[in-house]
Amino acid sequence: MQRISVRSLYDHSTEKALKSALSLEAPVNELHLRRVYWLLEKKSGAAREFPLQTAMDKVFFDPISESRQTGFMDYQDDKTYVEVRFLAGVTDNMARTATEALMLFSAQHNSSWQEFPLEVHSGWEMEISGDISKEQIEKVLFQNLANPLLNRLEIQTGASLKKQNTWAAYPHFWKASEHMPQLQLLNLDVETLQRINNERGLALSDEEIQTILTHFSSPEVAAERASYGWHGKITEVELECLAQTWSEHCKHKIFAADVDYTESSGDFPALGEKKISSLYKSYIQKATRDLDDCGYLVSVFKDNAGIVDFDSKLNVCVKVETHNSPSALDPFGGALTGILGVNRDILGCGLGAKPVANTDVFCLSTPNLFPKADSPQRPELLKDPGVIFRGVHQGVEEGGNQSGIPTINGAFCFASEFAAKPLIFVGSVGVMPKTVHGRGSESKEIRAGDLIVVAGGRLGKDGVHGATFSSLALHDNVASNVVQIGDSITQKRLLDFTLKARDNGWIQAITDNGAGGVSSSIGEMAQYSGGARMDLGLHPVKYSGLEYWEMLVSESQERMSYAVSPNHLLEFMNLARHMGVEAFVLGEFTDSGSFDIFHGKEPLAKISLEFLHEGLSRMKLKAHFDGPKQYQEYFRAEGKAPLNGNDLAAALKKVLANPNVASREPLVRYYDHEVQGATRVKPYSGKTQSGANDAGVLDLSVHGGDTNNAVAVSNGLCPQFSWYDTYLMAQKAVDESVRNLVATGADPTKMALVDNFCWPDPTPKNTNPDAAHKMAQLVRACAGLYDAALAYRAPFVSGKDSMKNDFIGKTKGGETVKISVPPTLLVTAMAQVPDATKTAPGFFQKAGDLIYLLGTPANSLYASVLSQEFTVQESAPEYPDLKRNKDLYLRIFAAHQKSLLQSCHDISDGGLMTALAESGFGNNLGMKLNLDSLSWNQLWSETGSLFVVSVKSADQTPFEQLLGSQQRLLGEVQEAPLMSWQHQGITQSTALSELQKIWSEGVLNVYQA
Repeated sequence: MQRISVRSLYDHSTEKALKSALSLEAPVNELHLRRVYWLLEKKSGAAREFPLQTAMDKVFFDPISESRQTGFMDYQDDKTYVEVRFLAGVTDNMARTATEALMLFSAQHNSSWQEFPLEVHSGWEMEISGDISKEQIEKVLFQNLANPLLNRLEIQTGASLKKQNTWAAYPHFWKASEHMPQLQLLNLDVETLQRINNERGLALSDEEIQTILTHFSSPEVAAERASYGWHGKITEVELECLAQTWSEHCKHKIFAADVDYTESSGDFPALGEKKISSLYKSYIQKATRDLDDCGYLVSVFKDNAGIVDFDSKLNVCVKVETHNSPSALDPFGGALTGILGVNRDILGCGLGAKPVANTDVFCLSTPNLFPKADSPQRPELLKDPGVIFRGVHQGVEEGGNQSGIPTINGAFCFASEFAAKPLIFVGSVGVMPKTVHGRGSESKEIRAGDLIVVAGGRLGKDGVHGATFSSLALHDNVASNVVQIGDSITQKRLLDFTLKARDNGWIQAITDNGAGGVSSSIGEMAQYSGGARMDLGLHPVKYSGLEYWEMLVSESQERMSYAVSPNHLLEFMNLARHMGVEAFVLGEFTDSGSFDIFHGKEPLAKISLEFLHEGLSRMKLKAHFDGPKQYQEYFRAEGKAPLNGNDLAAALKKVLANPNVASREPLVRYYDHEVQGATRVKPYSGKTQSGANDAGVLDLSVHGGDTNNAVAVSNGLCPQFSWYDTYLMAQKAVDESVRNLVATGADPTKMALVDNFCWPDPTPKNTNPDAAHKMAQLVRACAGLYDAALAYRAPFVSGKDSMKNDFIGKTKGGETVKISVPPTLLVTAMAQVPDATKTAPGFFQKAGDLIYLLGTPANSLYASVLSQEFTVQESAPEYPDLKRNKDLYLRIFAAHQKSLLQSCHDISDGGLMTALAESGFGNNLGMKLNLDSLSWNQLWSETGSLFVVSVKSADQTPFEQLLGSQQRLLGEVQEAPLMSWQHQGITQSTALSELQKIWSEGVLNVYQA
């Protein structure tokens, strides 16, 4: 019907980036990039009833900054042309936005955009001048602009398009399928179920298949199913429902397993031989039970997020998720759906909470730690580290910014083992009133007869098998429909609608549609009432042709499931319509004891709720720890440099450039950390706006809480210690997250922790010969967590695990390669800041202030950034003294309350020298230091629990009396921007501007590669 292309008159940055990337493959003289929109009629004659020409100039381009062309350009024989389009059914947010804009010119502006008679699709077109092949163009564009799982890329010469323009047939490009689904009945035998399991990637084990066969073949169940004609059969819908419910992603089978743990003797904390029935219950949940007397736990480990009482007027919620496998395939879409999904976890907490802050932590590789594109060692499926980095960063940016939620805390961690499966942690903090219409806001109640209502987006193939896909190792053969694309704007409407419906008292219970779609959400909610009867035919779809099982397990985004009383249904639905949110009744909750699924009158599934949720037998796993292992890096292009004597300045510059140390500020600036107006301590601040703070602080009074009451949010992540001992790694992660809170001014007696495990596969199989060691590492990490939580009296309130973070595939040279992440644990910590006026930044404030080191210095260089850059002697790392640390942290909190600290910065990656340099960057203040009392190793070690603080000279005596033997005077803050020190008889001085320039570029170099 109509094709429109638009090109910017001024911003050609994307064109330049693409031209630069293509020029690495072949000479490219010129490149023009244009955004394309295709407008189609859903019904004949729709365009004649619509003022299309008027709307086009207002919707599709800006006449001041852009040029527009209708139809096709004038093709030139000697040039190459490219069209990039979304595959049929893939979420197209630009098209949805354009459709809604067109609706403003129509009488149908109050209806759903899906019902609008005009259909919009978006994409790109490119004109290239140069001697470059189709294969070279595909290679570059699939790395930088498109994704083969989501996009169709067509390349033709101008001569061929002039002869026959096949792109003019665009009305048929997205033609709806005429396929009519039919329910498949599967024979109850091992061969049939195993075949379907393998074909669809259901991730069912042999034992689980046998459990299914035994249950459905039992006389009682068979007799009950006979009326449906299902005797001796299981429907494909039932099998899919069981597979997603029992997936590792949803059921956490490894954490629930019976574990037989043994260990060799060695120089590490001994746990002793033991049989463990559920790591989760024995360590994580037990730590919280043992700390139940803390007095501020509201709801833990039983909802979408943990809920704590840090305010007299509000409950505070926190949740952290991972989105690793999707981000490996489509970095932007994976991270976007990750951040939107964890926001829905907050929204689905209790009766509905408002997301008020986001966090993000990325574990990635770098170009130096991954084979080049033409290397025979290069794995075929994997993307360049820079492509993944840019994609996940932009995904989190768009998800948070467009949803109006500030991103207040995060971290990056770089190692070669994250090249295959990047670890993408996304978190969210929420608030909700203490009560809603007389009910505790944390409560969920569903009665038989309450209605099943789903609101938000429509069903599509996107995200089908997301739960089971994430329960497997990543491999070369991946179906495109496991990838999802989020829609921030639709979700923002859904969020606002839900909170208003909650405040009106119309919600009985709520949860999000994440992994497993309505199969998971309604299957779980049905446990409250004792059953559910759901009609999939009542759920609107994005397009026709979906199979019944796809409708059930699709993870199409931006959907929430509600239990609504029939008495409130009309009001609920009217509000949804008024706020531009699609809502639909799918059935009702029952007390039948079963999950009954229909499509219209056709029965699709009948599953006992008890069997669905409790029928899975426990795994039995062996774990053996035979001591620390030598770190074996997956890949490194350039070797480590030799250390040049004791040249502190040279070493410091090299360490500051390392991406594990370098500033994240240039990328954090993309995130909106000011929206909602409650961020009291921001990621970066100071006169230079580059001073790093240790935690984000959120003012609760802005959201209706107590005056000057706040919460601080931080994180700890130390996978570099996993090779030695995950018991140590876990305690270091807890300690780092707590140090960040304490440094900022939070109360260490009112903390809540969230654990997120990302592990290589610890289950035995031929491709996993060291499974018992990996399982032992998991046991030791849980034990370390338990001991640290009790020592700090910090209960766990929520958590998640991702247990199959391995890649198995082929290299360009034809070799089979396996890349596994190191055992990784992210600990997110949240604590009350009782007086938001008494926080401290992470950088020096005024010349003349005294500089102190707090804590006991450590000597080991094990896993330090110095050891990443130089060849050094790495002795066994010190384990934290948790009791001594707790005493120090209480003293630091007391110093905050007495306003004795001008700044406080914890020492982590890069050691003491890095922390001192960073402390000068925020306000461009130098320092004069005497480091003679410290050894070379103590300047770089990262195994201690230490802080750099600055104190007014007038407060020296009360400060030193309060900290006692835990403090050591190092020097004084100077007005001149020089970092000067004396160490072992050598005096050196370096301009702060030189150090800051190096520090500011290290991460950018990886991002832009």
